[in-house]
Formats: sequence, structure tokens, C-alpha cells
Amino acid sequence: MKPKLSDYELATIAYHRDTLGVNPVAVDVASRVMQVCYFDSDKKLLKNFQLTRSKFFEFVEKATGPLLFGIEACGSCNYLSRYFESKGHQCRIIPASKVKAFLKLDKNDKIDATGIFKAMLSSVESIPAKSLENQLLMNLFTIRDQLLKQHTQCLNAAHGILYEHGIVTGSACVASSGKIIQGFTDAQESFEHAPMASSHFSVIKTAVFNSLDNLKEQIETINKYLLKYGSSNNTCLNLATIPGVGIQTAVALNAAMGDPERFHGAREFAAYVGVTPIITGSGGKITVMGIRKSGIRSLKKSLYMGAMVYLSNAMKNGTESSWVKDRLKTKRKKVIICAIMNRLARIAYAVAKNGETFDETRCNLIKKLR
Repeated sequence: MKPKLSDYELATIAYHRDTLGVNPVAVDVASRVMQVCYFDSDKKLLKNFQLTRSKFFEFVEKATGPLLFGIEACGSCNYLSRYFESKGHQCRIIPASKVKAFLKLDKNDKIDATGIFKAMLSSVESIPAKSLENQLLMNLFTIRDQLLKQHTQCLNAAHGILYEHGIVTGSACVASSGKIIQGFTDAQESFEHAPMASSHFSVIKTAVFNSLDNLKEQIETINKYLLKYGSSNNTCLNLATIPGVGIQTAVALNAAMGDPERFHGAREFAAYVGVTPIITGSGGKITVMGIRKSGIRSLKKSLYMGAMVYLSNAMKNGTESSWVKDRLKTKRKKVIICAIMNRLARIAYAVAKNGETFDETRCNLIKKLR
């Protein structure tokens, strides 16, 4: 049975076509095929068909008029949005959680494309697309996090190997590379009486040392580049004046935010980052829960570290505000840190939008942290 459109959806399509001058087209994106769904005004029919990637790009280039593409947020949504705009079209990136409300119980490409089409005709808000520069900066942070993870994995593996041979270097999370190197040197000396065992261990030691050195070099290269970029970017320098925000965090904030005008306000940017609490309730009782797992994880890590250092220094120096003191009596420390993360994200939005350095006297949010 073919899906039917409501009178509201038909009126919305007519409004886009006649008033805005664009025809809505929903696309269910996949790596090899694209499912296209749009309403044919001449035949009064909802068309839903599949195209290969090459055929789909031909379909976009041969379009007779401007189209409004609706796609679900995915890995290639930013690239596709820039591609559509370069061809004179428009694009709306819709969160997958919002599209889910328009889907049926069954699932296939046609149903997904229909759900996206219905979602883009509703009042669901779209996600702003990243520019190429900002997307590449976020890719840098992704690669950096992956290298740090591999470095930790290599240290853990080395720690375990040494422990198997009776050498304890301490907890892997605190054991420095120097202790690992010394541990391998001591183990190598203990195998002098067994030439074959010493030969095996020598290969292991070389592989571990080369891996650690290579990973450390790549991490330092990325850190230096981010520091150089942040030091030459005015927005990053302004963001770095916020208490608890360093150059790397400032670069991550700038890359995630892009043009501040894309967001309606500081609260929306904080929600986009993923540092706003989950609010649920019914019958007049509202419950504020923890922050969501969604959002920009690399930026959330940086904000968490900055908020933790900021709070620790304030408690150590006795400079924490009455707001922090009152909440530490009833809330856990990490709850306060998450609240500070939220405030830092909102302050960063205000600083970037105004194009000025941080001014404590003009910031109501920071007064609660002082």
C-alpha cells in the first residue's frame, strides 16, 4: 500500500514550490545506493525510487529547478550539503532521532526515505552543516583521539608483557614511557643466559619502542599544528581568554561552532555540543537528569578537562563561588563539573558571536562560577 500524504503535507509542498521556489526531495543516503523520494505535482503521486551514487549525482546536476534536499544526519551529510549548495540547491540535515517519529514499524529504504520526506515537511529543526575547514579540524581531533587511544593501548600491552615476566611498572594509566623503557631494559638483561629468549624479547622491545615513538611523534605533530592554528586565529584567541579554556579547546569550539549565526542562541549551541541535561517529567513534576551521550565527544572531553581543572583550582585556592559551595553540599562533584561544561559552552558562543575577548563584568554566567 502506497503511503498517503495529509492535507497539511500537501499544503507544505505547495508552499515550498509556489512561495519558496524549491521542490522538496528526501534522500536516504547509503554508501552505494541512494533512495530518492519526492512528490510529483503533475501526477499527484509520491515517487520513491533507488539510484546508484553515480546516477544520483547525475539526477542532481540535471535537475531543472532548485531543489530542497532533506537528508538524515550521517557521516557524509556535511559533504552532501556542500555539494547540493554548490549546484544551486538547498539542504536540510535532520537528526535521526527526529526522523524516527515518522517511520513505521517495518524498515527498508523506501520506508526510511518516506519518513525523511515527511520529517522535512514538518516543523522539525535541522542541523547546520559544517564548512570544509571546520570539518577537517574536527577530523584532526578525531585522529588525535585515536592516536592517544592507540598510545594507551600500547602502554597497556607493554605493561602486561613486563608483568608476565615479573617486572611491575605500576598501573598502566600512570606508568610513563620512561618506566616502560627501563622495565624492558631490565628484562632484556635478565634474559642474557638464554640467547633464544633474548632474541625473541629483543624483537618485542623494538616493536614496542618504535610504536610508542611513532605514536608520540604523530600526536605532537597534531598538537603543534593545532597550537599554531589557534594562535593565528582571532576567534580562537578570544575563546582562549575564557577561564578553563585552552588553545586546543578553543580550536575545537571554533570548529564545532563555525558561524555562530547558525544557532538561535547559546542554549542551542550547548545542546548541539551535548552538554545540556536531559529533562523529563509528567503531571507537573520535572526531573533533571544527566547529560546525553550524543554530541561532539572530542569537544565534550576537552570541556570536561577544562571544567575539572577550573573547579579543582578554585577549591584548592578557596576561590570557589557561593554557587559552587552551595551545590557541593548537595550535589556530586561531577554534576557540578557538567554544569560548568554547559556554562563554558554558552559563554564560548557569546564570545564568538560578539567577536571580543572574554569580559567577566559583562558575563552573568561566569559570576556564578566566581
